[in-house]
Amino acid sequence: MTSGAKKLGVALAQPLGSVIVALIIGGIVMAAFGFDPFSGYAGLFRYAFLSEFNMSVTILNSVPLVFTGLAVAFAFRCGLFNIGAEGQFIIGGLVGGWLGTLIAWPMVITVPLLLTVGVLAGALWALLPGVLKATTGAHEVITTMMMSWIGLYLSSYLVKNVLMDPRSTIPASNAITDQAHLLTLDKVLPFLFRGSTRLHLGVFLAVLMAVFIWYLLTRTTLGFEVRAVGSNPFAAEAGGVSVSRNTILALLISGGLAGLAGTVEIMGLHYRVYDRFSAGYGFTGITVALLAKNHPLGVIPAALLFGALTNGGAGMQLRAGIPIDIVDVLSGVIIFLVAAEELVNAVGRRREKRRTAARADAALETGGGGEA
Repeated sequence: MTSGAKKLGVALAQPLGSVIVALIIGGIVMAAFGFDPFSGYAGLFRYAFLSEFNMSVTILNSVPLVFTGLAVAFAFRCGLFNIGAEGQFIIGGLVGGWLGTLIAWPMVITVPLLLTVGVLAGALWALLPGVLKATTGAHEVITTMMMSWIGLYLSSYLVKNVLMDPRSTIPASNAITDQAHLLTLDKVLPFLFRGSTRLHLGVFLAVLMAVFIWYLLTRTTLGFEVRAVGSNPFAAEAGGVSVSRNTILALLISGGLAGLAGTVEIMGLHYRVYDRFSAGYGFTGITVALLAKNHPLGVIPAALLFGALTNGGAGMQLRAGIPIDIVDVLSGVIIFLVAAEELVNAVGRRREKRRTAARADAALETGGGGEA
């Protein structure tokens, strides 16, 4: 087995092991409270995968998580923690959805235009944190989080007071035009479906975007510079790479991916902007990126896992009477195990540095003694 294959095997084994251990711990928790874990997991699997409808809902849950997972992962690769993907998601959906209510041009023009606008809206929402980080050193965790809350309440205000559909009984904007809809897959690939489906072209777009981000990071100069800054900004600066420029670019791209997620959610699923239409996709994207080890292609199965947990949680409750909150327990344990793994690795690296330093000191002392 080549060294590359071994590294890939280790990279796959670590998150998979975290998921398996989380499922075991979740089963212990269920049993401790008097529930049957086997029945619970059977219900979760059945309601997540074992029918065309259930599988479609799981995939629909996963689509926005692919985008937000990519957003967080890309920022991570530059050494940045974009915790504001939720706000960027909401702003992208808000701006794209609002423009979608006004434009009725041919679909081949309207759809790409709205997707582009959503990307730009999300990127602009991440611009200020990027500039502050690059120029003043303001921590992006604080600034992106604050921008996220601003985006949430701004969107809520606009939906309720400016964009509100007077015919709606709940806070929601007017519906986007038919030309602004993302086509459902039963219209694009009718031979794959027995009837109608809610799956839309955003599924393919999410996969294509994961491949594109992987290519960008591994095969382009920009990707090399982003990774260099993330690995060691001081060495990158000494090598002629602009840390400030790449910091801003990384957050712009990260915000654009999150904004695209929100726009796809409106154009492919909701067809109008609801107040607080996000189901926490920006925050769950952090977990997805962590589980994927910030690998763009690894984001796809990680997002599918959390999409299945969200959809299958109802099955656990219906089949075994297990509270749906157990899904949050599983998610929390996965996060803990991934974080603990990084902590163990950091401790191991620190110990190795100490051993190396001790060996160097011993060698110097031995050499010095011989000269004396």
